[in-house]
Amino acid sequence: SQLSSTVSNVTGIGGTVESIKTMADTATDGKFYQEVVPSDLEWTLASGSSTENQVFYVTTPKGGFAFVQLIHSNVGLWNPTISFTCRFYDPESNTNFFRTIATDNFTLSADRRSVKTDHMSVTLDPTCSKYTVSIKHPDLVVSIEFDKVDHGFKVGEGKAYLGNAGFVSHKFWPRAQAKGTFIVENTVHDVEGLGMFVHAIQGMQPQLIASNWNFVNFQSAEASLAMMQFQTTKQYGAVDVNQGSLVLDGKLTCVSVDNHVELLDLELDPETEYQVPKRVKLTWNGKTIEDQEGAEAKDVKITLIVTVKNLLDKIDVLNEIPWVIRKLVQTFVVKPYIYQWLDQATAEIVIGEKTITTEGQCFQELVFVSGF
Repeated sequence: SQLSSTVSNVTGIGGTVESIKTMADTATDGKFYQEVVPSDLEWTLASGSSTENQVFYVTTPKGGFAFVQLIHSNVGLWNPTISFTCRFYDPESNTNFFRTIATDNFTLSADRRSVKTDHMSVTLDPTCSKYTVSIKHPDLVVSIEFDKVDHGFKVGEGKAYLGNAGFVSHKFWPRAQAKGTFIVENTVHDVEGLGMFVHAIQGMQPQLIASNWNFVNFQSAEASLAMMQFQTTKQYGAVDVNQGSLVLDGKLTCVSVDNHVELLDLELDPETEYQVPKRVKLTWNGKTIEDQEGAEAKDVKITLIVTVKNLLDKIDVLNEIPWVIRKLVQTFVVKPYIYQWLDQATAEIVIGEKTITTEGQCFQELVFVSGF
């Protein structure tokens, strides 16, 4: 009965549409921006089927890109699964490294904002504006400092509620200064660039949340653009839930929910059987965040069209997760794949009567959870 109800949830077959309360629905007076406060950066380690992670992205001026991610998952049947992932891409040295590594002994600090495991530590300073990330493993050594630029944000409460099943939570630092060292494949790489940080919680089984996800991290000298979109499963009405932001000239300028992802020039990937775009059109529509001086909010419209040429990776998620969870997820008839691209792109930003054009690096992640 559990299996049949889960298949019903994933496919929408025989199910009724349940309610969803998006992040935007939790905002008051149409003010979507809420500042990330110290308690938002605490690890919750929610009970039941849940996955919590923190991701640190770095984009370098010379076209390099990296991220490290620490994951705590309760989706399995027994003890929580702890792992970390790392992507390191450097076109100059022709390096494209990706690894998922299991670890143990997940230990929280007293304030729950810092973590130590056997191979990785994430430490938040007392001002809650700087992370230090360290990995020491035979395959990988990383040391990064991550300094927040201006404010972090969440939309409303930072959570979307899916019926009685659970919730999804996202907190962002959309722009940071990042500096550090990666040692991969016995080579030392000094890295300095623009960072982005996301603290995410999926407070339910991931295959019940969404049929697909889109994530965008655009960084240029003048601007940072972020967008996170997921489409709920048919059980929850196949609704697009979107949140995005603009940091301009070092200031968080707009947090918006009326944003859109259009996948264009689709082609079937025979390996995965998913329709994959050749171009992606991204649009943000919102208003400037009113500052304390009471300046009137201006309309913000942003367009970013990316020709996706530089595929960093196509990841079969089931190959990257532990056997027990893999068997569990396979039972739920899902076939998750992640496509990751990094491409040059130009964003057009219109604020009131002013237009700014800026060229930068655009990292995109397109996640197919299931074909339903």
